[in-house]
Amino acid sequence: MSINEYRDAGPEFLPEKFFNGQLEGWAVLESVTGRLQKRATIKAEGAWDDKAQTVHFTETYRFDDGHEDTLRWSIRKLGPGLYSGSEPRLEGEAKGEQAGFAYNWKYTRDTPQANGSSTKLNFDDWFYLIEDRACIVRGSAGRLGLPFATAHVTYLKTS
Repeated sequence: MSINEYRDAGPEFLPEKFFNGQLEGWAVLESVTGRLQKRATIKAEGAWDDKAQTVHFTETYRFDDGHEDTLRWSIRKLGPGLYSGSEPRLEGEAKGEQAGFAYNWKYTRDTPQANGSSTKLNFDDWFYLIEDRACIVRGSAGRLGLPFATAHVTYLKTS
């Protein structure tokens, strides 16, 4: 799938705009066979720094098994449609591409698990803006090039 497929379709998804403010969300995680693994609620808040061309975005996932995972992103706009990101548990840098209503975000993260361990996962997340306040994400996570799980996430911008 190429980000260019969405270039001429709106509304335009801009991370610096969508992640600026408060959001809430809901997620389900499925195994590669489609079996439900977990559900989660999400609380998030971001602030755009125009001078640094960076949005600082914190999101906390609260899973139905009781564990939480908080991500503290710094997403920097590099130019039209190009982004890079950092987060304390990332291996290297996240890379983002935007075109039209779509945003593709790829990264590798040491991800905390409910049992206290952590697992290094490769993520390939596709954000699709539905309207100014609503976004749907289809994300895949894997290890060593093999798919591990699929996440379906809905975000609603509340402010």
